[in-house]
Amino acid sequence: MKKISVPSRLWYENNERELSFPEQWEVNNLTSPGFEKPGLSPEEIRAKVEQPIEGPPLEELAKGKKQAVIVFDDMTRPTPVKDVAPFVLEALHRAGLEKNQIRFLWSLGSHGAYDMINARKKLGDEIVENYAVYNHDPFQNTVRVGRTPTGVELWFNREFMECDLKIGIGCITAHVHVGFGGGAKIILPGVAGIETINQFHNQLFRDPGRTGLGNFDNNIMRAECDAAGEMAGLNFKIDCLINRRGQIVNLYAGPFKATHQAGADEGKDHYGIPFSSGYDIVVCNAYGKANESAIALLLALTTLKPGGQGTAVLICDAPEGQVPHYVMRSWGSGYGGRHYAHRNPGFIPMLMKRLIVLNPLPDRTSLDLICHNDDAVVVKTWDEVISLLKQDYPNEARVAVVQDGTMQYMKPPA
Repeated sequence: MKKISVPSRLWYENNERELSFPEQWEVNNLTSPGFEKPGLSPEEIRAKVEQPIEGPPLEELAKGKKQAVIVFDDMTRPTPVKDVAPFVLEALHRAGLEKNQIRFLWSLGSHGAYDMINARKKLGDEIVENYAVYNHDPFQNTVRVGRTPTGVELWFNREFMECDLKIGIGCITAHVHVGFGGGAKIILPGVAGIETINQFHNQLFRDPGRTGLGNFDNNIMRAECDAAGEMAGLNFKIDCLINRRGQIVNLYAGPFKATHQAGADEGKDHYGIPFSSGYDIVVCNAYGKANESAIALLLALTTLKPGGQGTAVLICDAPEGQVPHYVMRSWGSGYGGRHYAHRNPGFIPMLMKRLIVLNPLPDRTSLDLICHNDDAVVVKTWDEVISLLKQDYPNEARVAVVQDGTMQYMKPPA
């Protein structure tokens, strides 16, 4: 048997899942250069936080400030914030801020709120026990700031807006809308009101050719984020690049536009899979954003044989289930958020031969972002996956394994 390992359960055991394949199949491991890089040491992280790529150090920015907010990304992102935040706090305390002048704010956008079990995973015990940690509520307690040049009306979290020092900690990965996440996306949609978030997503339809996975340059969604970051007053940003074990391999600190540009420039190779397509079977793993696993299916579609001839396997192992999304997901039988698109049975068969979902803890709504639940075969073990695949491919098959379809992207053909 041929074997390939993929990363699994980032916020739990954070282990490797071994996938085995019949010997007669051609199996290709599709990965990207940055995924194999080693993680930075604490000393290396500290040095990068304290030496921004542009502008003054955080300690200098913090001098004389009254209230600081540290906005951090949620459990749909792999950033190990607890590896970065202590060095941010050191700089703030050196500048004279006390603990009661600093708070942490989940950048949730239109995702559901989190409890302190998750806060401890993301921030560590020391921060949770010594600093206020707040969820963002998109439905109330927001403050109007103005409009972007295209007319998106900006309402932002009240706690965020009342602070005179605004810091963000997040990561840069390939993203289906803004090309690469990071930068001021932690503000829009991160701490925006629900109507602002809906209007932001409306921009997807203004010029679809200027959005999309890995499509960063001249991206209209990124332009909205940049305008919002400027108007909201985001002072300092830390953007991290992540490897296949959820570790920080590089980070950029400083003004958010500079960190986003530098991180995305590196991210194009860091997360970029050399172009490859025409596979009978594509196994697309969801790791860094396992609770937004539907993203991985987009990469599978670009990698399969054209004409609906291939089979996709989506590995979706998030014990907590898929993240509640007030804009994109269903909230009842046949209806949901403003941008939810209900799918009747029959959508997936138009795209591929079969969709198999490996989910050890499945539920009946986990696929609502991409298809009707009956369009997929949902199984709990890899042995069940292989049994189904052998039915369709009893002899030879050309197989691709994507290490993480939620963070990586396929580079365009040369």
